[in-house]
Amino acid sequence: MGYKVNTVDGHAGDVVLTTQRTQMLHRFGITADGTYQLAKPPKAGHIRGVRVYRTGGTGATVQVTNGGSNVLASALTSSTGAWAGTTTVQNAAVTALNALAIVIASTAGSPTDILVQVDFEVDAPA
Repeated sequence: MGYKVNTVDGHAGDVVLTTQRTQMLHRFGITADGTYQLAKPPKAGHIRGVRVYRTGGTGATVQVTNGGSNVLASALTSSTGAWAGTTTVQNAAVTALNALAIVIASTAGSPTDILVQVDFEVDAPA
């Protein structure tokens, strides 16, 4: 049985016929620099992509960490009212209950909201 998966790789809404599940992990309401806990996935998996959207202000950069290691080779720079994203990730393998966090830096002009989406695919059962 298939299910719809929305991702940042241009295949939104495709039916996937695997036992793997993709989840979008969201964090929003961020307005200042800092490190914010995103999730501790209960099962092992892989990060497939990261997107960021900012309203207000004039700038902010976003990094995602997996157990303290950077997931993005370089932080994403957000634009006001537009999505920025990438599917090029490093340290993508996530062990069960490993902490995923978002690091916001270089906020400028008082952003009113920063939304971060991490596409996380649960590994297929063995």
